[in-house]
Amino acid sequence: MLYGYLIESFISFLSSKNFSQNTLKSYREDLLQFFSFAKKEPNEVDVQDIESFIKYLVKEKKAEDSTCERKLASLKSFFRFLEIKGIINKNPADLVPFRKRKKKIPDFLSEDEALSLLDVEKKRDLALISTLYGCGLRISELANLKISDIQGNFIRVKGKGNKWRIVPIPEFTLSVLNDYILERNKLAKTDFLFINKFGSRLSERYIRKIVRRVGILKVGKKVWPHLLRHSYASHLLKNGADIRIIQELLGHSSINTTQKYLNLDLDSVLFVYKKSHPREKD
Repeated sequence: MLYGYLIESFISFLSSKNFSQNTLKSYREDLLQFFSFAKKEPNEVDVQDIESFIKYLVKEKKAEDSTCERKLASLKSFFRFLEIKGIINKNPADLVPFRKRKKKIPDFLSEDEALSLLDVEKKRDLALISTLYGCGLRISELANLKISDIQGNFIRVKGKGNKWRIVPIPEFTLSVLNDYILERNKLAKTDFLFINKFGSRLSERYIRKIVRRVGILKVGKKVWPHLLRHSYASHLLKNGADIRIIQELLGHSSINTTQKYLNLDLDSVLFVYKKSHPREKD
Protein backbone atom coordinates (compact mmCIF):
# COMPACT_ATOMS: atom_id res chain seq x y z
CA MET A 1 0.00 0.00 0.00
CA LEU A 2 1.39 3.39 -1.02
CA TYR A 3 0.13 5.21 2.06
CA GLY A 4 2.25 3.00 4.35
CA TYR A 5 5.42 4.00 2.51
CA LEU A 6 4.45 7.69 2.56
CA ILE A 7 3.66 7.59 6.28
CA GLU A 8 7.12 6.17 7.01
CA SER A 9 8.70 8.86 4.82
CA PHE A 10 6.82 11.48 6.83
CA ILE A 11 7.88 9.90 10.14
CA SER A 12 11.52 9.86 8.96
CA PHE A 13 11.24 13.56 8.13
CA LEU A 14 9.87 14.34 11.61
CA SER A 15 12.59 12.22 13.20
CA SER A 16 15.22 14.32 11.41
CA LYS A 17 13.65 17.37 13.09
CA ASN A 18 14.22 15.83 16.55
CA PHE A 19 10.59 15.02 17.34
CA SER A 20 10.33 12.71 20.36
CA GLN A 21 9.68 8.98 19.97
CA ASN A 22 6.30 9.38 21.70
CA THR A 23 5.28 12.06 19.19
CA LEU A 24 6.40 9.93 16.24
CA LYS A 25 4.44 6.98 17.60
CA SER A 26 1.28 9.11 17.92
CA TYR A 27 1.60 10.45 14.37
CA ARG A 28 2.05 6.95 12.95
CA GLU A 29 -0.92 5.53 14.87
CA ASP A 30 -3.19 8.46 13.93
CA LEU A 31 -2.36 8.20 10.23
CA LEU A 32 -2.70 4.43 10.06
CA GLN A 33 -6.08 4.65 11.80
CA PHE A 34 -7.28 7.22 9.27
CA PHE A 35 -6.23 5.27 6.19
CA SER A 36 -7.68 2.08 7.64
CA PHE A 37 -10.97 3.98 7.98
CA ALA A 38 -10.88 5.80 4.62
CA LYS A 39 -9.64 2.84 2.56
CA LYS A 40 -8.10 5.23 0.05
CA GLU A 41 -4.63 6.26 -1.04
CA PRO A 42 -3.43 9.81 -0.14
CA ASN A 43 -4.04 11.24 -3.63
CA GLU A 44 -7.66 10.03 -3.46
CA VAL A 45 -8.54 11.55 -0.08
CA ASP A 46 -10.90 14.54 -0.04
CA VAL A 47 -12.38 16.87 2.57
CA GLN A 48 -15.43 14.63 3.08
CA ASP A 49 -13.22 11.66 3.99
CA ILE A 50 -11.54 13.63 6.76
CA GLU A 51 -14.81 15.07 8.05
CA SER A 52 -16.33 11.58 8.09
CA PHE A 53 -13.32 10.32 10.05
CA ILE A 54 -13.74 13.01 12.71
CA LYS A 55 -17.48 12.25 12.99
CA TYR A 56 -16.64 8.55 13.33
CA LEU A 57 -14.22 9.33 16.18
CA VAL A 58 -16.83 11.40 18.00
CA LYS A 59 -19.91 9.21 17.51
CA GLU A 60 -18.51 5.70 17.31
CA LYS A 61 -15.31 5.90 19.33
CA LYS A 62 -16.60 8.52 21.80
CA ALA A 63 -13.26 10.31 21.45
CA GLU A 64 -12.51 13.41 23.50
CA ASP A 65 -12.24 16.74 21.68
CA SER A 66 -8.53 16.82 22.47
CA THR A 67 -8.06 13.44 20.78
CA CYS A 68 -9.92 14.55 17.66
CA GLU A 69 -7.87 17.74 17.59
CA ARG A 70 -4.62 15.82 17.77
CA LYS A 71 -5.60 13.38 15.03
CA LEU A 72 -6.73 16.20 12.75
CA ALA A 73 -3.44 18.00 13.40
CA SER A 74 -1.61 14.81 12.37
CA LEU A 75 -3.56 14.70 9.10
CA LYS A 76 -2.97 18.38 8.38
CA SER A 77 0.78 17.96 8.89
CA PHE A 78 0.97 14.76 6.84
CA PHE A 79 -0.91 16.15 3.83
CA ARG A 80 1.06 19.40 4.03
CA PHE A 81 4.23 17.30 3.81
CA LEU A 82 2.87 15.51 0.72
CA GLU A 83 1.85 18.83 -0.84
CA ILE A 84 5.33 20.29 -0.35
CA LYS A 85 6.85 17.16 -1.86
CA GLY A 86 4.57 17.49 -4.92
CA ILE A 87 2.90 14.14 -4.27
CA ILE A 88 -0.56 15.75 -4.02
CA ASN A 89 -1.81 19.01 -5.50
CA LYS A 90 -3.82 20.25 -2.54
CA ASN A 91 -4.02 19.56 1.18
CA PRO A 92 -7.54 18.17 1.78
CA ALA A 93 -7.25 18.74 5.54
CA ASP A 94 -6.78 22.51 5.18
CA LEU A 95 -10.52 23.11 4.88
CA VAL A 96 -11.44 21.01 7.92
CA PRO A 97 -11.64 23.25 11.01
CA PHE A 98 -10.66 22.18 14.48
CA ARG A 99 -13.61 21.44 16.75
CA LYS A 100 -14.47 24.12 19.28
CA ARG A 101 -13.94 22.69 22.71
CA LYS A 102 -14.42 23.86 26.24
CA LYS A 103 -11.30 24.77 28.15
CA LYS A 104 -10.68 22.00 30.62
CA ILE A 105 -9.15 22.89 33.94
CA PRO A 106 -6.55 20.25 34.80
CA ASP A 107 -7.29 17.89 37.66
CA PHE A 108 -4.96 18.13 40.62
CA LEU A 109 -4.47 16.72 44.09
CA SER A 110 -4.79 18.71 47.28
CA GLU A 111 -1.53 19.37 49.10
CA ASP A 112 -2.54 16.87 51.80
CA GLU A 113 -3.24 14.20 49.19
CA ALA A 114 0.08 14.81 47.49
CA LEU A 115 1.92 14.52 50.80
CA SER A 116 0.04 11.30 51.60
CA LEU A 117 1.51 9.74 48.45
CA LEU A 118 4.96 10.26 49.92
CA ASP A 119 4.28 7.82 52.74
CA VAL A 120 5.73 4.86 50.84
CA GLU A 121 8.10 2.24 52.25
CA LYS A 122 9.79 1.02 49.05
CA LYS A 123 12.71 3.37 48.38
CA ARG A 124 12.45 3.28 44.58
CA ASP A 125 8.72 4.00 44.53
CA LEU A 126 9.08 6.80 47.07
CA ALA A 127 11.91 8.37 45.07
CA LEU A 128 9.93 8.00 41.84
CA ILE A 129 6.73 9.64 43.13
CA SER A 130 8.67 12.31 45.00
CA THR A 131 10.55 13.23 41.81
CA LEU A 132 7.37 13.38 39.72
CA TYR A 133 5.63 15.65 42.22
CA GLY A 134 8.69 17.49 43.56
CA CYS A 135 10.08 18.39 40.12
CA GLY A 136 6.93 18.43 37.95
CA LEU A 137 8.27 16.01 35.35
CA ARG A 138 6.49 14.37 32.44
CA ILE A 139 6.51 10.57 32.60
CA SER A 140 8.83 10.35 29.58
CA GLU A 141 11.24 12.77 31.24
CA LEU A 142 11.30 10.71 34.41
CA ALA A 143 11.82 7.42 32.55
CA ASN A 144 14.78 8.88 30.67
CA LEU A 145 16.56 10.44 33.65
CA LYS A 146 20.11 9.27 34.19
CA ILE A 147 22.31 9.32 37.27
CA SER A 148 24.43 12.04 35.67
CA ASP A 149 21.36 14.29 35.37
CA ILE A 150 21.37 14.84 39.12
CA GLN A 151 23.74 17.73 39.71
CA GLY A 152 23.82 18.87 43.31
CA ASN A 153 20.47 20.39 44.21
CA PHE A 154 19.30 20.46 40.61
CA ILE A 155 18.25 17.99 37.98
CA ARG A 156 18.85 18.25 34.21
CA VAL A 157 15.71 17.38 32.29
CA LYS A 158 15.47 16.63 28.58
CA GLY A 159 11.97 17.69 27.56
CA LYS A 160 9.94 18.01 24.39
CA GLY A 161 11.89 18.87 21.27
CA ASN A 162 15.04 17.61 23.01
CA LYS A 163 15.23 20.88 24.95
CA TRP A 164 17.11 20.77 28.24
CA ARG A 165 16.04 22.62 31.37
CA ILE A 166 17.29 22.78 34.94
CA VAL A 167 14.84 22.09 37.77
CA PRO A 168 15.57 22.48 41.49
CA ILE A 169 15.15 19.36 43.64
CA PRO A 170 13.27 19.83 46.95
CA GLU A 171 15.27 18.77 50.01
CA PHE A 172 12.96 15.85 50.83
CA THR A 173 13.14 14.57 47.24
CA LEU A 174 16.93 14.89 47.21
CA SER A 175 17.14 12.95 50.46
CA VAL A 176 15.00 10.03 49.27
CA LEU A 177 16.80 10.02 45.91
CA ASN A 178 20.14 9.65 47.67
CA ASP A 179 18.79 6.75 49.74
CA TYR A 180 17.37 5.08 46.64
CA ILE A 181 20.57 5.53 44.62
CA LEU A 182 22.61 3.65 47.26
CA GLU A 183 20.23 0.71 46.89
CA ARG A 184 19.93 1.08 43.10
CA ASN A 185 23.67 0.96 42.47
CA LYS A 186 23.80 -2.64 43.74
CA LEU A 187 21.51 -3.78 40.89
CA ALA A 188 22.07 -1.28 38.09
CA LYS A 189 23.03 -2.49 34.62
CA THR A 190 22.26 0.86 33.03
CA ASP A 191 22.84 4.59 33.55
CA PHE A 192 19.10 5.27 33.78
CA LEU A 193 18.07 6.46 37.23
CA PHE A 194 14.93 4.39 37.76
CA ILE A 195 15.37 0.67 37.22
CA ASN A 196 13.45 -2.57 37.69
CA LYS A 197 14.47 -5.59 39.76
CA PHE A 198 16.60 -6.83 36.87
CA GLY A 199 18.68 -3.64 36.87
CA SER A 200 17.24 -2.34 33.59
CA ARG A 201 15.44 0.92 32.76
CA LEU A 202 11.96 1.17 34.24
CA SER A 203 9.32 1.42 31.48
CA GLU A 204 6.71 4.18 31.33
CA ARG A 205 4.02 1.52 31.57
CA TYR A 206 5.41 0.24 34.86
CA ILE A 207 5.82 3.78 36.20
CA ARG A 208 2.10 4.33 35.61
CA LYS A 209 1.38 1.07 37.42
CA ILE A 210 3.41 2.15 40.45
CA VAL A 211 1.72 5.56 40.66
CA ARG A 212 -1.74 4.03 40.23
CA ARG A 213 -1.10 1.44 42.96
CA VAL A 214 0.19 4.01 45.45
CA GLY A 215 -2.72 6.37 44.64
CA ILE A 216 -5.34 3.75 45.44
CA LEU A 217 -3.49 2.69 48.57
CA LYS A 218 -2.76 6.14 50.02
CA VAL A 219 -5.57 8.45 48.87
CA GLY A 220 -8.19 5.97 47.63
CA LYS A 221 -8.42 7.41 44.12
CA LYS A 222 -6.95 7.04 40.66
CA VAL A 223 -3.65 8.87 40.34
CA TRP A 224 -1.48 9.07 37.23
CA PRO A 225 1.93 10.67 36.58
CA HIS A 226 0.64 13.75 34.76
CA LEU A 227 -1.74 14.42 37.65
CA LEU A 228 1.32 14.89 39.84
CA ARG A 229 2.72 17.36 37.30
CA HIS A 230 -0.55 19.32 37.38
CA SER A 231 -0.48 19.24 41.18
CA TYR A 232 3.10 20.51 41.21
CA ALA A 233 2.13 23.51 39.06
CA SER A 234 -1.06 24.33 40.93
CA HIS A 235 0.61 24.13 44.34
CA LEU A 236 3.44 26.39 43.19
CA LEU A 237 0.89 28.90 41.93
CA LYS A 238 -1.16 28.65 45.12
CA ASN A 239 1.90 29.44 47.20
CA GLY A 240 2.81 32.54 45.22
CA ALA A 241 5.18 31.38 42.46
CA ASP A 242 5.31 33.61 39.37
CA ILE A 243 3.61 32.11 36.31
CA ARG A 244 6.74 32.75 34.21
CA ILE A 245 8.86 30.75 36.66
CA ILE A 246 6.33 27.91 36.53
CA GLN A 247 6.52 28.02 32.73
CA GLU A 248 10.30 27.54 32.87
CA LEU A 249 10.10 24.76 35.45
CA LEU A 250 7.52 22.84 33.41
CA GLY A 251 9.36 23.34 30.14
CA HIS A 252 6.42 24.95 28.36
CA SER A 253 7.44 26.73 25.16
CA SER A 254 4.42 29.05 25.42
CA ILE A 255 3.05 30.93 28.41
CA ASN A 256 -0.44 30.13 27.09
CA THR A 257 0.05 26.48 28.01
CA THR A 258 0.98 27.42 31.55
CA GLN A 259 -1.88 29.90 31.99
CA LYS A 260 -4.45 27.11 32.25
CA TYR A 261 -3.26 26.69 35.83
CA LEU A 262 -4.48 30.21 36.62
CA ASN A 263 -8.00 28.76 36.67
CA LEU A 264 -7.16 26.17 39.29
CA ASP A 265 -7.56 28.14 42.47
CA LEU A 266 -8.92 31.67 42.05
CA ASP A 267 -9.22 32.20 45.80
CA SER A 268 -5.51 31.52 46.19
CA VAL A 269 -4.66 33.78 43.26
CA LEU A 270 -6.68 36.57 44.87
CA PHE A 271 -4.93 35.99 48.20
CA VAL A 272 -1.48 36.20 46.58
CA TYR A 273 -2.54 39.34 44.70
CA LYS A 274 -3.73 41.10 47.84
CA LYS A 275 -0.59 40.04 49.67
CA SER A 276 1.74 41.18 46.89
CA HIS A 277 0.21 44.23 45.18
CA PRO A 278 1.48 47.54 46.67
CA ARG A 279 -1.93 49.26 46.52
CA GLU A 280 -3.51 46.36 48.45
CA LYS A 281 -1.04 46.88 51.30
CA ASP A 282 -2.17 50.43 52.06
